[in-house]
Amino acid sequence: MKILFNTSFDLSPDERVAISQRLPGSTVEQFCEPDPDALDGAGVEVIVSDRIPRGLDRWPDLQWVQLISAGSNHLKGHPVWETSINVTNASGIHAVVIAQYVTFTWLMMVHRMPSLLEFKQTRRWPDRPSLGNRAVRGMTVGLIGYGSIGRECARQLNHLGMRVLCLKRDPWERIFRGYNPFAGTGDPEGEIPEGWYASDQLGELLPQCDLVVVTVPGTPQTEGMMGAAELALMKPEARLIVISRGGIVEETALADALREGRLKEAVVDCYVEEPLPEDHAFFEVPNLIMTPHVSGMLSAYWPMLHDLLHRNLRRYAAGVPLLNEVNRDLGY
Repeated sequence: MKILFNTSFDLSPDERVAISQRLPGSTVEQFCEPDPDALDGAGVEVIVSDRIPRGLDRWPDLQWVQLISAGSNHLKGHPVWETSINVTNASGIHAVVIAQYVTFTWLMMVHRMPSLLEFKQTRRWPDRPSLGNRAVRGMTVGLIGYGSIGRECARQLNHLGMRVLCLKRDPWERIFRGYNPFAGTGDPEGEIPEGWYASDQLGELLPQCDLVVVTVPGTPQTEGMMGAAELALMKPEARLIVISRGGIVEETALADALREGRLKEAVVDCYVEEPLPEDHAFFEVPNLIMTPHVSGMLSAYWPMLHDLLHRNLRRYAAGVPLLNEVNRDLGY
């Protein structure tokens, strides 16, 4: 039995031994092969990679795919999607660092940081009263999606004194059962939100919010869920932060709402097309902070993936459900 890694992460000899010990009788192989179908699938029971072979007939023993990314969009239409092979993702690894990104960009907007940066560039002393701040305590944040990222956003923003509302596909399911690498983070019991909303109640949530954070995964059900009609329900003084996937918020509708003053400000870290073309309309929107899909970039990614893998190997050996199993019907 083999555990095959096809990643750019380097496994040390000690790591190989530790991994193989989780599954008695297994061996660990490592590659960094762009074409996974060029690899020999004989005897491979577990793959750790985002590059999954299409010729599954050459991988007869494959039982489990551990993705190294949080998303599984790239597997839709892939042969593995039509099988019973277990697929798990790396959701949870990015939660704390993405929530930090949300918190700091939210405070950047409230504290008018883009305008303050002009002081050094222009060397002119500004009209200071016009750059006054607001306390975020008592403001309301609406979290569109309440998985690992949404729950850590809730914890951090609630510590700033913000009222938390959340929208979730199944708001009656409040317990978090996925991977959480850090004790004391997130909201595992679902205790923070003052209000829980189902997917068809988005129109009730949006008008209440000073900040809306989009964290839902990219699926056919979430594509375009924040269009012109939904943006029009937000307060003109509200802000929006998008950190999940491009296409959930309609880009043209967002650009128009910002330019026309129907929405005060926004932060976007993900786009329909990446890399973003240089002539994209977003570049001409002054009240939009743009970053190149970096909110989840994490220098300690491999140690956390290693921890998730070890936890799941223990579960796999015991024959119990794995953490972060992808639901093919839901698409994540």
